[in-house]
Amino acid sequence: MTRVQKFFKILKLELLDLQDDLDSLIVAAEKKYASGQYTDYVLRENTALYRSEINALIDFIHELDEFEKRELSSIDEVVECIRQKLPAKVASWNYPALMTDLLIRKMDKIRGYVDLSS
Repeated sequence: MTRVQKFFKILKLELLDLQDDLDSLIVAAEKKYASGQYTDYVLRENTALYRSEINALIDFIHELDEFEKRELSSIDEVVECIRQKLPAKVASWNYPALMTDLLIRKMDKIRGYVDLSS
C-alpha cells in the first residue's frame, strides 16, 4: 500500500468514526429531550445540525473516492488539491463552513501520522 493509499484509507476511517460520534450526539439529544433538559426547538436545531454534518461527511467520503481516482503522487499533492476544491464544494452543497476546517484538520493530523509511520 502506498503512502497516498494509506492516507486515503485512514482519512475515510476517521470520517466514518466522526459520523458515529454525530449519531451518538443525536441519541444523546433525544435523551435530553425525553428527560426535559431540551425543548423541542433545541432538539430540532441540534439534530438538524448533526444530520447536516453527517450528510457532509458522507459527501466528503464520496468526493475522496473521486480524488483517489486521480492517482495523485504525494500526500502533499492530495492535501493541496482537496484544500483548493473543498471550500467551493462545501458552499455549493450548502453545508456549514466549519466542515472545511474540520476536514483540513483531519488531513493535517493524518499526514503527520503517515509521515511518522513511514
